[in-house]
Order: sequence, then C-alpha cells, then structure tokens
Amino acid sequence: MEWTEEQKQAIYEKGSNILVAAAAGSGKTAVLVERIINKIINEKIDIDKLLVVTFTNAAAAEMRERVLNAIYKKIDENPEDERLQRQVTLLSKASISTIDSFCLEMIKNNFFEIDISQNFRIADTTEIEILKQEVLEDLFEEKYESENKDFIKLINTYTSYKDDTPLKELILKIYEYIQSNPFPERWLKEKIEQFNLKDKIEVDFSETIWGKLLLEQIKEILEDGIIKLENEKKNISKYSELQKYWLILSDDIEQLEMLKSNLDNWDKAYTIYSNINLKPWTADKKITLEAKDLAKITRDEVRTSIKKIAEKILIFDSKEANEDINNMYDVLKMLENVILEFGETCLIDLIILIQSHNI
Repeated sequence: MEWTEEQKQAIYEKGSNILVAAAAGSGKTAVLVERIINKIINEKIDIDKLLVVTFTNAAAAEMRERVLNAIYKKIDENPEDERLQRQVTLLSKASISTIDSFCLEMIKNNFFEIDISQNFRIADTTEIEILKQEVLEDLFEEKYESENKDFIKLINTYTSYKDDTPLKELILKIYEYIQSNPFPERWLKEKIEQFNLKDKIEVDFSETIWGKLLLEQIKEILEDGIIKLENEKKNISKYSELQKYWLILSDDIEQLEMLKSNLDNWDKAYTIYSNINLKPWTADKKITLEAKDLAKITRDEVRTSIKKIAEKILIFDSKEANEDINNMYDVLKMLENVILEFGETCLIDLIILIQSHNI
C-alpha cells in the first residue's frame, strides 16, 4: 500500500506523542496496524509489550484480527523468522482491548494497592441511577432543613418547593455532561466564573462573552433579512408603478444596515434598534401586480424574524445587561456547589456500598 507522507509520519514517528485526526474511512486503523507491525518487525518489540485500546469491543476484535492477518502476511514473506511466528502465540495475551476492559484489568491486578476487595464488581446502570437519585433526595432534604438562603434562591430561580424535579433534573444533566471533561470541577468553575461581571458593570456589554454571542445571533438574522429585502427590491424595480414600495424597501434596508454596522457597541445597537421605525406597507388595490404581494410577504417575514430575536436580546442597555448577567452569578455559584457536593457524595456512598457489601 502506498502511504501518504502524513501516514508515514504516523507509522514511523518515535519519541513523542502523536495525534492522528482523520475522517471516517480514511485509513486510520490501517495506519495503526502498520505502526504496530513496524514496532514488531523493525523495532523488535513483542506484541504483548504493546498497549492498544479502542472504544468498542467490535473495534478491539477487528484490530486484533487485522494485526494477526498482517503478522501472517509477514510470515509468508519470511517463513524462517521464528520471532514472527512467536508473535502469533503472544497475540493471545496481548493488551488489545477497550479502554474500559484495560482499566478493569488494571484494578483486578492491583486491587490491594487501592484497598478494595478482590471480589469487587462493576455496578450496573440501574444501580448507579438509583444511587444518584437517593443521594440527590438526601442532599435536597439536608438543604431544605438548613434553610440555606442561597439554596432557597436557587429553588426560587429554577423551580418551586411544590415540585423541585426540574432543578434535580438540571443537576443530573449538568453532572453527566461535565463528566466528559478530563477536569470536570475545573471546567464547571471556569464556566460559572464567566457570569462574574462584578468589576465589569461599566464595560460595554459587547465586550463580554455573552454580548458577543448575542450580537452575533442578531447579525446573522440581519444579514439574511437584508439579502431577502435586496432581492425583493431588485424584483419590483422592474415595475415603475411599484416605485413607492421600492422606496419603502430601500428605507427598511437602510435602517437595518445602520443597526448591523453598529453591532460592535451594545449601547449603540440598543439605541438604534429602539429608534427603528419601519414605514407601513401602503395598501393600493389599484395595483394588482403579484410582485407587490410577494414583496410584502417577504418583508413581513423579515420583520417578524428580526423582531422575534431583537426583542429578546436588545431589551436592556449595556449596564443593565451586565447587571442582569452578574445577578445570576450567586445563583449559579450555589448550583455549582450543589453539583460538586452531589458528585462527592455519590463517590463516598459508592465506596461505602463497596465496603459494606465486600464487593
């Protein structure tokens, strides 16, 4: 097989970490197999000295089969090579498995190092979910009894005493989500701190991460709307009797362009949007051209889409927007604390469960 220069580098590179990123079906597995074969033949490393981990059992089985076939192919080329023949035997105990299986094997072989019973087992999904629900119920009960003011504010923000299920579901959802991060606690803390605008109240809101995201949403809607209005303007310019509608569309575009060109400053954008005054579409029954009606339909759609998003975003000036985000900080800090406490309690309860059942 002819390898590309990048593939050759992935196969033969040594002495450093290597990250291979490529699309599905581009030959990543073939490259990895070739790298393994290169280690065995050219670097004289036995297959059982290598660690190869995948995400699924099917991928691990496929990898093992491909490596075996590659070894057999090399044996056909060099039938007298005893070392190659030995690799077939060593392959049966080689560490080619899923990441989960590898970690489990590590724990089984070193259980005494982490002070757990050698008879431990993996809890199934149902057991874990029941444990989480029990921990969450106990945690909420504890918070209610302590009458913690921050927790009460959290309850009032997301749910109510009558039904706190939505908040519990939110905690579980965020907890599960952050587990995909190598440092979940740090990641969560960093995201919550983005709401801390205490020292940035006077800063233009467009300079915050929140302002940038919101203004980008408005920009996309404006650009799309302006293009649609330009097309309708061009279309009705073909008819002299539609001149007054051409002027209305021209005025619409001018006002929207003005808003778009000032989206780098929140207060300017807020003021301009507040003063936008789109002219009414003149009703003239004498004009029956279809182009007029089509232009009105498009214009109404554009106005509705812009109004729908702008009236949710450009409702405060910069200072008010900063204060609104900052006011959420204390609530979210409490949410962060509850999530972290929940995670820590789950871990402690799991350890207690293991020890009490000697599993």
